[in-house]
Amino acid sequence: MTYDILVQTLQENSNKQFDKFNSKIVNSGVQTIGCTVPFVRKLAKNFSVAEVEDFPLHQYFEVDLLRGIVVSTSKRPFEEKSTHLLQFAETIENWAVCDCSTVKVSKSERSQYFDFFVSLLPSEKPFVCRYGVVNLMSNYLDEEHIDQVFDALATITQWGHYYVDMGVAWLVATAMAKCRDKTVAYMENEGKQALNKFTYNKALQKMRESYRVSPDDKQWTYTLKIQ
Repeated sequence: MTYDILVQTLQENSNKQFDKFNSKIVNSGVQTIGCTVPFVRKLAKNFSVAEVEDFPLHQYFEVDLLRGIVVSTSKRPFEEKSTHLLQFAETIENWAVCDCSTVKVSKSERSQYFDFFVSLLPSEKPFVCRYGVVNLMSNYLDEEHIDQVFDALATITQWGHYYVDMGVAWLVATAMAKCRDKTVAYMENEGKQALNKFTYNKALQKMRESYRVSPDDKQWTYTLKIQ
């Protein structure tokens, strides 16, 4: 499928009302067509990494999304795939492309990918940082890695960027559901210094909104809010 046929296929399967709704949520400077993520995922199965990396960047949101999905789901060894992931991460300009392109890490490559995603957090590019954050959240919120994940948050340099702050808040709130005791300790201690005020309070808010956090723990979050 050529690029022109891809765009034509996207346009033929677009929905104007969905596009109007979705474009506001995505908040991207890139033109949207109006296709759902499941449809783009289905189309992505027809392309190779080499093909999508030749497509124009930031002409259409759905094409950028398709590229991320193809790269992140490609079956390649870590040494090769991580190079393409980094190149992709450097192009991300909105949260939706970022969050829909996470990697499902295999057991045999968990150590390598952990170091790779951690290395993205200090980036001066906010969405490179967020890409590292959401991949850590998707793959490493377990007792083996949680302390290292929290330590890695201290390396972030782009505090104050809304999508970095919200990504970290999301990670911490999810950690509360998966590694409760260590997350409580983090929020009562080093988290107060490592996170900025907005992110810290947003993490508490997201815990209260989660159905996976107990009523007692939700009540506990009110005692920690930074004024």
